[in-house]
Amino acid sequence: MERPSWAPVIFSGALPRELSDLLAIAILGLASIQLVFSQVPPFSRIDASWILLFLVPTTSALAALSNSSNREREELALFAYGGSTGQIAVRNFLRGSIITTIGLLPILFLLLTASLSLSPGLITVITIVLVGGLAYATPAFRRIRSSNFVEHYKG
Repeated sequence: MERPSWAPVIFSGALPRELSDLLAIAILGLASIQLVFSQVPPFSRIDASWILLFLVPTTSALAALSNSSNREREELALFAYGGSTGQIAVRNFLRGSIITTIGLLPILFLLLTASLSLSPGLITVITIVLVGGLAYATPAFRRIRSSNFVEHYKG
């Protein structure tokens, strides 16, 4: 029997749709709006804008950890459908990156309108987005790799 395509497994849940995801977007959005309206350009020096380096991973990880029993059932269904653990981890990474990107849109717009070139601030935001995606995917990757997950799949 042929394995199904990777696209439905990854894109089936890439868009944020749970309350915890929306709360994470709201928290990151409020922090980025505060940085946009501050008098100091984001990431120009060591100030409050660097708090995003700590806020993004913790917010993403908390959003990924909430409602974990439903997420585990969903991951089991994707695994039974034929998805690999890597595909499920990429799916969660993509969802975390989307959450972080939407939350940081005010800063992205400010940086893109300030200069159309690849500024150090924009590179920092891209790095923060990747860190947010990784922080969102880490709890799911640990859950998938656990022996408890395998026992549920067999049973």
